[in-house]
Amino acid sequence: MANTVQQGNRVDLVWGRMRALAREIASRQQDVLMHADLTMSQMKAFFAIAKDGDPSIGLVAKELNIGLPSASQVVERLVKAGLVERRPHPHDRRVTQCVLSERGQNLRRELDAGPRALREWLERMDARDLAELERGLSALAEMAAQSRKEREEQHGH
Repeated sequence: MANTVQQGNRVDLVWGRMRALAREIASRQQDVLMHADLTMSQMKAFFAIAKDGDPSIGLVAKELNIGLPSASQVVERLVKAGLVERRPHPHDRRVTQCVLSERGQNLRRELDAGPRALREWLERMDARDLAELERGLSALAEMAAQSRKEREEQHGH
């Protein structure tokens, strides 16, 4: 019984520390997003463009699960905000690609500041603490993979 209580307390402590780290990283990103002055649909489109690397308007529409006219409108608002440029596809002039502008690339780099800070903290850790963290995270990643496998088996995937 005492071992179960200790385990529960340790889980609570780890959970709290993970949430605190996530909040710290998110707060760095939130500060950037608040100054970016984007609507939610613009933010989603921006992330889709940044993730997919020069997608067409059609791919943006598909990624956001919206129609082509709506995707075109939201991309146009990002163009007007100076975050995205429209360019003809190099091999198919019928296709227009969405490309992050220099300002858009800067915004993407600023948004990466939170995760980059985590890497910097890891680099500053004592070697023994880092090894223990790696061992614990490996075990957690294995649990997550097993959980995903079980979910897929339950849903027939």
